[in-house]
Amino acid sequence: MAKLKSIRAGLLGLAAMGATLGVPAQAAAEEVYVLRGAFDVFSAGMNQMTKRMQSRGVNARAYSNGAWRGLADSIIKRSKSGQVSYPIVIMGHSVGGQEAAAMSNYLGQNGVSVALVVGFDPGFAQPQPFRYGSPSVVNFYIAGQPRGHPYRSAAGFGGSINNINIKAFTNADHVAIDKDPQVQARALSVVYAAVGK
Repeated sequence: MAKLKSIRAGLLGLAAMGATLGVPAQAAAEEVYVLRGAFDVFSAGMNQMTKRMQSRGVNARAYSNGAWRGLADSIIKRSKSGQVSYPIVIMGHSVGGQEAAAMSNYLGQNGVSVALVVGFDPGFAQPQPFRYGSPSVVNFYIAGQPRGHPYRSAAGFGGSINNINIKAFTNADHVAIDKDPQVQARALSVVYAAVGK
């Protein structure tokens, strides 16, 4: 009995460690990674959408920009032992939008399929083109502005890219794009369709 209690305590400790490290909990159907923009403070909309997805039962977590490589390495490692919950969805605002493309390419290069990437005015530099796998890519951006950019594809990419100029339906700027209710509604509908929730 004492041995069983010790094992149980160890498992609880590991679960707590996973929560501290920000690793998504195991889910039956999906892993959604939400990447915020520079300094975190300008991407409050990414946190809002994460909470809305969680309230709907979607396994979504928001992260600071710069965390993508560690997250991707964890996914790749877990994929080798069948511990990844598919589909994988990546969302990113501004610098996080740049990183969403990089993360998708890195995962694809290492044999992990990404189902969907959703960008919100990725910038400030041009994101790398999508090269691997066949994810569906949807990007809400502001045409003609210096900060955000459309997504592009390159050889090896077999998916679809839909760059949506938000000027057609809202006046949100680069900082407000992820907080705009119309943008959020359209983005979340795409995610819910991808994960079936």
